[in-house]
Amino acid sequence: MLRKKIALLFLLSSFTLTTQSATDSDTNIGCRCNPCSDDIFTAQSFMFPKPVSFTLPMRHSGWHNMIHNRHGKNLSAVQAIGFYQGSMPHADNARYFLFDYKSCLSVKGDDRPDYKDRDVRAEWIGLPSNFSGGLSICPKQHQAGFLIEYNQKLSRFFDHSFLKHFWISITMPFVSVENDIQLRQYDIQNPGTGDGPRDIIQAMSQHGWCFGKIGPSQSRFSLSYVKLALGGTYMSEDNFQISYYSHFILSAAEGDCGKYMFAPVVGTNGHHGLGAGVNFQFPINRKNDRYDLCLFADLEHYYLFKQTLFRTLDLKDKPWSRYMMYNQIDRGPNLSLPGVNILTREVRVRSWNFVDMTFGMRFKMKELEVEAGYGIWGRGDGRLEWKYDCQFPEIYGIAGKWTLGDTEPKTASASTIDTLADNDKDADDNDTFVTIKPQDVCLRTGADKSVINHRVHVALSKNHIGEKIDGMFCAGAYVEMPQRNSSLKLWGLWGKFGTAF
Repeated sequence: MLRKKIALLFLLSSFTLTTQSATDSDTNIGCRCNPCSDDIFTAQSFMFPKPVSFTLPMRHSGWHNMIHNRHGKNLSAVQAIGFYQGSMPHADNARYFLFDYKSCLSVKGDDRPDYKDRDVRAEWIGLPSNFSGGLSICPKQHQAGFLIEYNQKLSRFFDHSFLKHFWISITMPFVSVENDIQLRQYDIQNPGTGDGPRDIIQAMSQHGWCFGKIGPSQSRFSLSYVKLALGGTYMSEDNFQISYYSHFILSAAEGDCGKYMFAPVVGTNGHHGLGAGVNFQFPINRKNDRYDLCLFADLEHYYLFKQTLFRTLDLKDKPWSRYMMYNQIDRGPNLSLPGVNILTREVRVRSWNFVDMTFGMRFKMKELEVEAGYGIWGRGDGRLEWKYDCQFPEIYGIAGKWTLGDTEPKTASASTIDTLADNDKDADDNDTFVTIKPQDVCLRTGADKSVINHRVHVALSKNHIGEKIDGMFCAGAYVEMPQRNSSLKLWGLWGKFGTAF
């Protein structure tokens, strides 16, 4: 029976990941505004870095002994973890947010003699026509906080053979997240002198933009989520350990509102979810009184439910078109609107699922335990859907040229972030207003992209077995290397203590 349950868990996880991959492939059809090459994504407006509280070794190191071997009167166990996770510079992260696989962009106005070599037209972001400069970014993040987990065997309250090995637990992480996209400008010439923005840094966070700003460092602190789990310990003898659990996550932090690019996100970004996990350990050396050498493997799977959130989008085949200017069909000819205000929409977000897997070796000698392992944290592509009652309104068009005396707004639908095209004309060569339709909007721009993080970790634990109370102290560290630029290059530390009574 046990073997069937474990096999079924792995089959379900494999099926979910396979289905997700197939679904992600379908979303790529017919939209080339956010291409990827050699696992490099570009022109995205949203990144979902790995939440620090989902680091599997941090939660299980040392703690696995208390779950399997407690013998106190109450059959209860508690652990408290303090942790820190920081990012390291990774050049490809800039390409994730910028476009055309570039790590820096040039900004020039129409009056510059070399304007054809630019990446961004200065006038689109409110800078003067004689402006010239460049921008670069280098996203970084810090996460810190503490986690409390309580675990209770059900046999403490129910004298039934079926419930003998079952337990329940509750986990609550409190996390502070600080994000800094580190916007930099260089080679600034002829900065603005009027009421508008004077340089690139001011332009990318100007007051008229309600969403999509590229601004200063920001931080958030919140209870991340509440996780409830029901599990069973199927084997716990002579360093053989097997357990299985199912869990439900109730998000306690609000989702990203879309005001800033690379804004801090706590926990699951407002998504509730459910999942399951398994833990294995078995000895590989002959039994002796000096030491034990064990192999271990842990696997967790989470499925996140749909959530309604704000995401900033682009037009298809027009990267960074969110930073262009737009006209509304019933407004005046010179009353243009910033694209971030109309292309940031409330959409239905499917973040699907993610998997955390780790395996390695444990060396045990009396009360000491040294652990080293390798793991993968992965997540499939997210998907955005229009809300049933909130499709994109067909009243906007890319702003065209206007002159004094015009009474109607003009559009130039062939324009891109680096070019202002000629005004749209009908068959009789008269000005016509070309509106943006829902199918012209690229939903993939605002989706959270797939992630594969490779992790190595080490941990040192000291376990004390008492007559009535057991104790545990543990410290560890890890480094994560992203296979794709949709995640950050990370390192982290943790320290914790636990007790069983």
